[in-house]
Parts: sequence; structure tokens; C-alpha cells
Amino acid sequence: MKRTAPADDCQQRSLCPADLPALMQLYRMVMAALPDASMFRLAGGPEVFFANHFGERGESLGMFFGDTLVAYGALTLPRAGDVGNYANDLGWPPGRAASVALLSAAMVSPEHRRLGLHGTLIEARIARAAALGKPDLLVRAAPANHASRQAVVERGFALIWLGVQADGSLRHIFWRPSDRVATLGDEAALVWVEAQDLAAQQRLLSNGLVGVRARLTDAAIGFAPAGAVGS
Repeated sequence: MKRTAPADDCQQRSLCPADLPALMQLYRMVMAALPDASMFRLAGGPEVFFANHFGERGESLGMFFGDTLVAYGALTLPRAGDVGNYANDLGWPPGRAASVALLSAAMVSPEHRRLGLHGTLIEARIARAAALGKPDLLVRAAPANHASRQAVVERGFALIWLGVQADGSLRHIFWRPSDRVATLGDEAALVWVEAQDLAAQQRLLSNGLVGVRARLTDAAIGFAPAGAVGS
């Protein structure tokens, strides 16, 4: 049954290997509903990715209505040299790269969107990373994925990188500390760029600005000097 409002009976818990069939079913539903399958990729394929997030290298969090898994979020705990560690795209030194946590995947059943489940999973993973002592959080999103960008920026992440990653995906990368938001002082000083103008975004990032706002009306991104955010 399709939900049309937030429901208090949605339960959240950590996932284990016994949840793999439910994860695969959710994955297939999400992929079938995407207008562009390249917007969502799981490193190594879904089976490998899910299996890698039940232990010390990663954790999985699910949200359920009754026995039905309706949303999923992954927290990856990579090593410095891992190909899928977004810190390597940023050129961070090994010590810092080894201490990051990645909000590496999230899925919500098409019939259970707009209930705040994605945001709840972001907040839960931020809290979990802080509990694990991870100082830096990174998350990536396809530039065309306006909903994901809005969700992470609203929760204190700043857009700090745009480029093609090792798996061939064109992605934004967002950063925030685990213990506070990446905030901006003077909103009046923002430079707004259209969501589809990737060249302008790349130019601003190269000039030391970072994306700190995402406008609801047209998905434009507001940029500010990196010094106003604190990295």
C-alpha cells in the first residue's frame, strides 16, 4: 500500500546477510523507476556491494513497514587506498583518507518517497559515523540527482568536488564533519549557478568556492568561499 504521509510505524534497524533478498528486491524496484540508470551505481554490483556492508568495512541500515524493507542506507568504512574511497578524488593524504566514512548508497521504494525516509537515513548514518569516531563524512551524487543534493545540503554537507570517478561516473562529492554542519555565515554573498551548468560549477570549485545551498524552486546551487565553510 502506498503511504502518503510520514508513518510512526516505520521501524529502523541494522541489516544482516539474511536481509539480502529484501535488499535485492528493493534495488530492482528502485532501478526500474529511474529515468537514467547511471544515476545510481553500486561498486562491484549490488550483490557484492550489499555483502560488503555487513561487517567492519561497512554497515547497512534499513527502514521497514511491518516486514517490508522500504528504504536502505549504507555507511562505508574504507581504507585509504581503496578505489572507491572518495577521499582519493579529493587528493586527501592517506591518514585523513583512512579515517573517513562514506554515505555510499541510499534507496527508497518508489511508493514510499516523500515521507522523509531518505533524510532519516542520512541523519542516522551521520550519528553512527560520529559514534565510530569518524571525523569526516563524504557522500556523492549524480549532478542530475537534485533530490539527493537537496537532502545532503540541508543536512550540513557542502559540495566540494565535481568530476569523473574511477568507475567512470560523473559525480558531485559533498563533505561535512561528523560533529557539526558545514555552515555559511553570509547567505547574501552566495553565487548561484544553474544545476545543469557543470562548467560554471567546476570553475567555481577550482577557484576555491564550495556549494552550500540547493534551491528548491529550480535546483540551482549556491556557492561561497571555502573559508566560510571551514574544512
